[in-house]
Amino acid sequence: MSRIAEAELEKARVIIRRLMWMFNEESGGMGWGVGEGYAEALFHSEKLKNEYLQIYLSYLWPEGNYLEFPPAQRGLAWGIGRLAQKYEQEVINLSGNEYLTLHLNSPDPTVCFLSLWSLAQFISLKNSLNKEIIGKALKRLADLDWKYLLFDGQSIKTYTTKDLENLLFS
Repeated sequence: MSRIAEAELEKARVIIRRLMWMFNEESGGMGWGVGEGYAEALFHSEKLKNEYLQIYLSYLWPEGNYLEFPPAQRGLAWGIGRLAQKYEQEVINLSGNEYLTLHLNSPDPTVCFLSLWSLAQFISLKNSLNKEIIGKALKRLADLDWKYLLFDGQSIKTYTTKDLENLLFS
């Protein structure tokens, strides 16, 4: 996608708009993998990130273009963490970390898990994370013996609740 954006920005915009349409209930689809693909496109293209980051984050913001369907929230939660790996301050400036914190109480344990993983990607916030809220979320997942296979930006790995705890508090 970054090569498309560099060569023909308008074609890349069309692809991003198509991804946005797939999030829309009127599209008739669920949009499996859209959150992840959209995030990767922004991660690898500064131009697309500059135009679409705020819109991307709005899908997890209750007053924005909020997606209520937990399976769609999973990709968005992961994507915010992925974007924080490269654009941490910009995501913070747009409250992406706060939107993740709102989802630590999600009835979907995977949304909670991915929100925690993503919060761990905000290196500058590690000392200011709300340990009580995070601790409750970690305990809930530990009680479920929750694990999740994900791409962390370098490799595909199964993460456990203990791995998340280490990422968040080490």
